Amino acid sequence: MIGRVVAAAYVATVTALTAYAFRPGVDGFNVAEGLAAAVTLPTIIVALPVIYVVGALAWTLAGTESGDPTPGITVTFTVLMAAVAIANAWLLSLAWRRLRARRASSG
Repeated sequence: MIGRVVAAAYVATVTALTAYAFRPGVDGFNVAEGLAAAVTLPTIIVALPVIYVVGALAWTLAGTESGDPTPGITVTFTVLMAAVAIANAWLLSLAWRRLRARRASSG
């Protein structure tokens, strides 16, 4: 139960950081974007090509000339990073279960 609460808080934190980093009116790399990327390691490394391609497509479809994110871009990146956070939480849960199973079988 506690693990699920922690996982949900983790996903919510990554989602909030990403939404804040890509909010309309902000341009360029910022601290919130860096934190969201850092806390989603290692899964973000595998997901970066997808994030880049889908994000570039969203930016192209938005047609923004100023370089500022639009609400569609914010939603796109937020959903992508939430998916990365969910994958990270799942991988950690899987690793934890396997570790507990090994300890139980060896003890």
